[in-house]
Amino acid sequence: MVASKSRPRWHELPATAHTHIERLLGGTVIAAQNCPGGFSPGFASRLRLADGRRAFVKAMDADAWPDEAVTHRTEAAITAVLPATVPAPRFLGAFDDGHWVVLAFEDIDGGEPPQPWNPTDLDRVVAAVRQLAPAVTPSPIPLPRDHPRLGGWAQLARDPARLIRLPDHSRWAADNLATLVQLEEEGLAAAQGPSLVHFDLYPHNVLLTPRGVLFVDWPHARLGTPVVDLVIVLSSAAADRVDPEPILRNHVAPAELEPSIIDAILAAHAGFMLGSGLSPVPPGLEPIFEAKLRLGHGALTWLHQRLRNRD
Repeated sequence: MVASKSRPRWHELPATAHTHIERLLGGTVIAAQNCPGGFSPGFASRLRLADGRRAFVKAMDADAWPDEAVTHRTEAAITAVLPATVPAPRFLGAFDDGHWVVLAFEDIDGGEPPQPWNPTDLDRVVAAVRQLAPAVTPSPIPLPRDHPRLGGWAQLARDPARLIRLPDHSRWAADNLATLVQLEEEGLAAAQGPSLVHFDLYPHNVLLTPRGVLFVDWPHARLGTPVVDLVIVLSSAAADRVDPEPILRNHVAPAELEPSIIDAILAAHAGFMLGSGLSPVPPGLEPIFEAKLRLGHGALTWLHQRLRNRD
């Protein structure tokens, strides 16, 4: 995936941001290693302090990026109450003066899965997603039940500006839009549930360590069914032209989960990604929209394959 090109480095931050970060961490930063993954335009670096401690810090200029600052605030609120049973880096604290939003986490000796996906890493991550489900069912924390990151075909069908662009991206989707709208409706219903669901489980939000798999960046977490996270991980493999079906069969028995449920949630997921990707792009966020289109194409390709095999 292409990372955001506008992410500032430590030496590019203003002195006020340095002060906020060092006060939050309780020490002086002597080294910073930029983290190139992800798509946020904010600061994201592994920091080493004068006393030898390390931390991973995210910081957003709320005046320049107000919407992204809201996401950081939401992430801080959710991550602060995640129980220790959830495989995520430990939250160290946050700072927010209305102008800068800073989040600090323990620095993990690990890294994102190399891209494109290889089957071994993918199998490992899918196993971790499946193992997570019982620990977060029912959700250990209160969360909204809405699913803003699912669905998009119905809205796209009513938007002439985006609708006219759809055939250039997928003639099959344009020819089968009514079917996708219906599947999406079924998927929105099927995605409801009592579990804590990440809703953004792409490779840039996964850390592989020698001991396990950790999931990062939780601002989009909602109540729902764990199938959503499974579908999202596997659709990112489809975007890399890795067939998700063998991995799916390895972890989910046909009798355990109706294929139609996967199809419906996959349709709703593809609708969100492609519908969002075809929207006007705010300056500076081009990498995010490029990623949405790429991931949306992957999800749609996988869905088309599954529906064709069912015929």
